[in-house]
Amino acid sequence: MKNLQSTACLTLIRRHTKRSRELDSVGASSSKASMFRYQFIPTDTPFSIPKEMTKFKCLILIERRVSREFQQKVSRALIEAGCLYSLAWGIDCTTWDDSVDWAFLEHYGYGEYPDDKYVITTWHENNTLQETIEFAKNCTQYSDVKLDDILILDFRPEQRARFIEGLYANA
Repeated sequence: MKNLQSTACLTLIRRHTKRSRELDSVGASSSKASMFRYQFIPTDTPFSIPKEMTKFKCLILIERRVSREFQQKVSRALIEAGCLYSLAWGIDCTTWDDSVDWAFLEHYGYGEYPDDKYVITTWHENNTLQETIEFAKNCTQYSDVKLDDILILDFRPEQRARFIEGLYANA
């Protein structure tokens, strides 16, 4: 059974898609091109977040075991880079939600933090990959800011950049 949040979001997606088509038909355009970055991470080895990613959402796809230490490193790197919305899907995705939350608290010394730096975290253990990608693309508004830039971290044995980019483009 889908949760209420997913059902409400799918309704918003349908409305957003209809409205986007209406705007496209009258020639409206976006003032800023969005960034889509895919990173394949087959093993727990060093990686870097692209420097141009500053205020962004991150979709974490987990289809292999990731050590707790590496998970903490990744979570800290996301917070330091400016990730404002973290979504996790796959194996032990609920632990990623917690890991990013703890990295955020640690980054601010477990005290006060700026409101515009607060990180929203979600996990999607009961959703399909496609539903999660649709949520990531269409339901991740941050305060009054729509986060168009996305970093996808794909923890799995085989690379699938074109497949994931296709799902995202069609969401």
